[in-house]
Formats: sequence, C-alpha cells, structure tokens
Amino acid sequence: MKPHDFQKYLRKNPAPQLNHTGFTRFVVIPVCDENGYIDATLAGLAAAPGIERTLVVLVINHPANAAPERKAANAELTARLEHEASPLPHLAYFTAFDLEGGVGRARKLGMDACLATLTPESVEQALFWSLDADSPVEPEYFTATEAEFDRHPEYAALSIRVRHQPGETPEQERAIREYERYLGNYVERLRQAGSPYAFQTIGSAFAVRATAYLRAGGMRVREGGEDFYFLQAVAKTGKVGTLGRALVHPSPRPSDRVPFGTGPSVRKLLEGGAVPEIPDTPFDGLKTLLAAAARPGALEEPAKFLAGLPAPIRQFLTQNKFAANWPQVLANTPATGEARLAAFHQWFDGLKTLRLLHSLSDNR
Repeated sequence: MKPHDFQKYLRKNPAPQLNHTGFTRFVVIPVCDENGYIDATLAGLAAAPGIERTLVVLVINHPANAAPERKAANAELTARLEHEASPLPHLAYFTAFDLEGGVGRARKLGMDACLATLTPESVEQALFWSLDADSPVEPEYFTATEAEFDRHPEYAALSIRVRHQPGETPEQERAIREYERYLGNYVERLRQAGSPYAFQTIGSAFAVRATAYLRAGGMRVREGGEDFYFLQAVAKTGKVGTLGRALVHPSPRPSDRVPFGTGPSVRKLLEGGAVPEIPDTPFDGLKTLLAAAARPGALEEPAKFLAGLPAPIRQFLTQNKFAANWPQVLANTPATGEARLAAFHQWFDGLKTLRLLHSLSDNR
C-alpha cells in the first residue's frame, strides 16, 4: 500500500477521531437500540483470547426520523458507557445521531475511524472485524480468524460462518433454520458453478485486511446490503475466503430495520411467505457461462464468445452491453488468459451473477 494512497483515502473520508493508538486489530459494531443484546455481545468478545490487543469500536447511531424510544435507548446506552466500567480491556465509542445512510454509513464511519489511527506502515498488518450488536461470538473468534489469514496470505477478506441463536418460539426456530439453509444452498451452488463470488455476505460475520479495505474504496454506504456490495468490491481486487467454523451467533429476530436480509426474511417466513429460492437450472446456465469464459482465448473476440452461448445467456450479456464494453476492457488488460479471465470476473460480478440467475429463472 503506497503512503500516498493511504493519505488520499483519509483526506477524502474524514471520520471521528479515536483517542486510541497502537492497535492493528479492530472490531467495529454499529449500535442502534440494542440495549437488550449488546451486553452479551461484549461479554463474548471479552472472553475471546486476543481481545487484550484488540480495540472494539461502537458506533451508536440512529436516523433523524428514528422513533423516540429508539433515540432514548441510544442515549441510555451512551450514558451507561460514560459511567460504567467496560468488560473489555479496550473499548471506544462515538455517537452518530441523525445519521443518513443507515448501517452502511455507521460501519464505514467506524472502520474509517480505525483506519485513521494507523500509519502507512502499520496498515499493512491491520485487520478489521465487522460485527453486529446482537451477535455474540465464540472464544476462537480472533484466534481462528488470524490463523486462517496466516495460512492464506492471498485472502483479502474472510466470510465467517454463522449459526443463529435459537428462535424464541418453535415457529421462529423453523424460520431461522430455513433461512440458514437457503443462504448455505445459494453459496454452495455458486461454488459448484465455479463463481469467485461463492461466499456469504453477512455484515456481522466477516473480517478484512485494512489494505484490502482501502483497495476496495471502503465500506459501502447503504441502508442495507452494504456487506454484499463491499465484499463484492473486495473480491475484485483480492480473494474472499470462507472460515467454515460457526464463530458468530446473530439474533434470529424478525426486523424492519433494513429492506432485506435476515430480519425481513424471518418476518416474511413467520407470516407464511417463502424465501426466493432459485431453481437448479439457472445455476447450470451460470456454470456454462463461467466454463465458456475460462476456455483459452475465448474472451479475445466478444462476438464469437457470445455466439457460442445459449440464447438466454447471450441475451442477458447483450442487454448488459458486454459486446460494447468488452473491447475497452481488453485494451486495458494484459494479454494473458489469466488477466482476461480476472477482468471478466470483475465485469461479471456478484450482482450480475444474481441478476443472471433471476433472468434464467424467469425465462425457464
């Protein structure tokens, strides 16, 4: 990481100042009306070896139009943190009231604040963990993550497996296990198709190298789905691995805080709905496309490449202007098969993958 790039990012992304220096391990937790959950999450972190050299940063936030009781809960937590001893050896927090941009903005402010405590030298060793306030962790949370990064220096980030807490009712328990099954099935079928985006994107369960965070341009600012778009950006500049052990235990509660994700999905299932399962056939189509792109020389001639694809896939790529955009990509990519394929995966990213699957599902 060039010092110029590091300093440029900090200038473009001002963040609250933390009065803590000397750390290269950080856990960032957005907090919005989480008084019934945050204590268990902090206690889990406190019991995890490695916490003694880790700074935990709480971003206590709510939007301007938040309900009065939500604002009161955040004010109560802030007062508690000011006057009570923390179970953690190193805890920092700041408030971001009347915050626009939702959980994505809160996550970004926290990570950018951590980044600003680093130097161009220490940023090379720094790690960020992304966690949620309702998500206690296993004791191996830090040690297992760091060991995986050590074993795989090529990993820019790690998606950490989750196992949601038990549901409060039999119906909620069935709903959360159905949602877990749905998420795991989607990722597994992406893997079988050969997609480099075959990893779960859950905001409470990933870790990222600070250098990869910078290369990706920082956390995405969105009301929901910031984890998906951020890890997609990381995967375009490095590899996102998967830590298969369930080290994070998010709440299974239904919620309306974000437009999609666990909370809305559980609520939908409890109301008698279903998760939007994609059939197997579209994944077969995805596998066909990715295999075709991986053939030697296949990406050198866009028209010929398109002509060799099944009609529904060809139509999708045409609608997304592949033939129009690809010559410019070729002009700016080294003339090797590996570089061409990497460029294709940057263009045909996780979002286009999902859209293709929906398109093929609709056109069955």
